[in-house]
Amino acid sequence: MKKIFLTFIILFISCSNKEETYIGGKILKKNNNEISVQKGENLIKKININEQGLFSSKLDSIEDGLYNFFHLPEFQYLIFEKGDSLVLRLNVLDFDESLVFTGKGSAKNNYLIDIFLKHEQEENFIKSKNKLKEKEFKKLLDSLLNNKINNYKKFLKNNKITRTSKLILENAIKLPIYSSFETYISNLESPLKSNDIYDFRNDIDLNIESLSHFKPYLDYIISRTFNESNQLKKNTIFSKLNYNLKRIDFVKNNIYEPVIRSKILRYIAYEYLLEESSLIKIDTFLNKFLATSKNNITNKEINQLYVNIISLQTGNIIPEINLTARNGSLKKNTDLSNKNSVIFVFWSYEQNSHQIGLFNRINRILDNEINYDFHAININVDNEKWISVLNKYKNRAHFSHFRSVNFENMSKKMVLNNLNKAIITNEKGEITKILTINDLETYLNLN
Repeated sequence: MKKIFLTFIILFISCSNKEETYIGGKILKKNNNEISVQKGENLIKKININEQGLFSSKLDSIEDGLYNFFHLPEFQYLIFEKGDSLVLRLNVLDFDESLVFTGKGSAKNNYLIDIFLKHEQEENFIKSKNKLKEKEFKKLLDSLLNNKINNYKKFLKNNKITRTSKLILENAIKLPIYSSFETYISNLESPLKSNDIYDFRNDIDLNIESLSHFKPYLDYIISRTFNESNQLKKNTIFSKLNYNLKRIDFVKNNIYEPVIRSKILRYIAYEYLLEESSLIKIDTFLNKFLATSKNNITNKEINQLYVNIISLQTGNIIPEINLTARNGSLKKNTDLSNKNSVIFVFWSYEQNSHQIGLFNRINRILDNEINYDFHAININVDNEKWISVLNKYKNRAHFSHFRSVNFENMSKKMVLNNLNKAIITNEKGEITKILTINDLETYLNLN
């Protein structure tokens, strides 16, 4: 098999020329039969993987920059320059750690992977030092960054790369360190003794279009909005609304690149709207958000989220969703006959500990002979696997099972930002309470 792969590499590279860009490789223990290459949100190419795990393809109209390589559910970043012939090899069971590149363009991509892996190794170490004094913490992180920059300079001596590739690698090196600075600042309980720790911010451009889909870059900006909007005002009453309005102001005044601006505003909106319960405060936030955001698609999405939040208010009929019953019949949740109040809960067979905990909690509640029915809705698409999981449990009165026909549609209507949500309705289907699974027993005991 190694000889076959070596022959594949030789033939692959020999067929390429300076004007064309190629990708190929071998995937061990593949999850599915295809990979895809994407730039930002645009699909560049889907490529089939053969029975031996081999794939190859020419990529048309490639411009220098950052791309995504997907083999679902995994993904990694790639740097492409026109004329690259990139060959990768990976074992899906150990995705990032096993990913190795050969061929033209391999050096910068191996270096990028190495940056990510070293950051993962350092992450817990840096977190453990968050209690250091300002000067000591700054000295530690400056030292780590200097070591990385020195290694990067050695890399550049031996490898010629474009200005775009340099920009990506340099930010991949700096951003995790700068994000750690922001985390340190946000955790401080008293004002800074000196502003020296902020020096790193002079090295960050918040409007780099070519990094607008680079997660470390977006993560840094999100951390920055937190600190810029909550600058150690520990002695004042914390207002989620005012804090998030200030975050919008920071974006409005400092981020001009349209894609980055839209992504950060969208993140802030979701983070706030999914946690806020006051409709008056939501209205105030939404007015400012829509006055600032210029992306019609994002605005439409956030408006729809607002509509869905309104529909889930106490006293409203629970939104209609399509379900599959255990016997295979199609149902609508609003058509189910209920003699008791109903508690809707959600689970996935891919989250085993959550599923076991949820089912044990429901059985414990039902042992107390309460006048409620549970409707457990599975979010997965594999009907057979869902049934096989349910077959491990005994049937129980007042505990019914369904699977969502369209999870995306259901998650939007139910504003399902996590699987710990529980929605309680009365016999008429009117919402009486929305809470978390962890609070459910306490609520039922008090009611």
